[in-house]
Formats: sequence, C-alpha cells, structure tokens
Amino acid sequence: MRQYEAMMVFDPTVAAEYKNVEAEIERVMKRAEAQVIVSRKWDERKLAYEIEGRKRGCYVLTYFRANPSKIAAIQRDFELSESILRGLVLSAEGLTEEQMLRSVPVPAERSERPEEEHGRDRDRDRDRDRERRPRHDRERRGGGEPKAAPAEETAVAVAEDGAEIG
Repeated sequence: MRQYEAMMVFDPTVAAEYKNVEAEIERVMKRAEAQVIVSRKWDERKLAYEIEGRKRGCYVLTYFRANPSKIAAIQRDFELSESILRGLVLSAEGLTEEQMLRSVPVPAERSERPEEEHGRDRDRDRDRDRERRPRHDRERRGGGEPKAAPAEETAVAVAEDGAEIG
C-alpha cells in the first residue's frame, strides 16, 4: 500500500454537518479498501467559477493508504458522488505521518471586513499596476494620462501675393 493525499471540494450544504463529510469520505475509502490516516476540513471558500451551480465549496484534505490499482476507483467515486464537487488525488510517498498531521491546515481567522471592501482593494491594486506599465503600453490600451484635445484649427485666408488677410 502507498500513501496518498486527496483534496476534495464538498457541496457546502452537505458540509454544514461535518459528520456527512466524514461519512462520505469513509464510504469512498471503504469501497477502495483504503485506510484514512488523517482528514480535516480546510476551509469553506468562494469558488473561482461555479461548479454544478455552486458558488461556494468546502475544502477537505485527506491523507490515506491505498493500493495503487484502487486510485482510479477512488477518483471515479469522487466524480459519481453527489456531495463531492471535485476531487484530486496525489502521491504522498515522501511524507511521514507526523508531517501529514502538521500539513493539514487549520482554518485561518476570517477578516472582519465586508466583501465590498475587498473589491476596493482589487481596484486599488489594478490602478497601481496600471501606473507601473510603460507609457506606450498605457496609450495603446487606452489608459494612462488623458490626451490633450486637438488644437482648434483656424482658417487663414491668403491673398494672391501670399499675405494673410484678416
């Protein structure tokens, strides 16, 4: 048996009760005759894009031992499970159990700032990055310093002898 690491994204409605998550992991691992070493909820986050109509997901990191021939069955169970939105299995052969226990993250404290303030930070960063671009790049993209308005052209009448009139 070899050691593996699995990162799974669970439907947040299922993950509201962590017992449901543990039961699903246990079901998948038992079908593949795998032994769970450690499994912990990582965090619930907004997804970069919607998966099966979900905008949020609960990330769970699990270390386990399994026969290499059973990994395809585990990944297939991830795909067929209604509660697991995505799953990825990687080899963790170089890790000791102590390292696995330390590497399972503890969720960080959430910022008290509302999400709309995060948007302002993103706007500030975008503006800062725009100022760092070379001037020719800003002009090509339509950003940067405003261009001066074209000078008004004045009509000058010229007499036949070349002298200006008026």
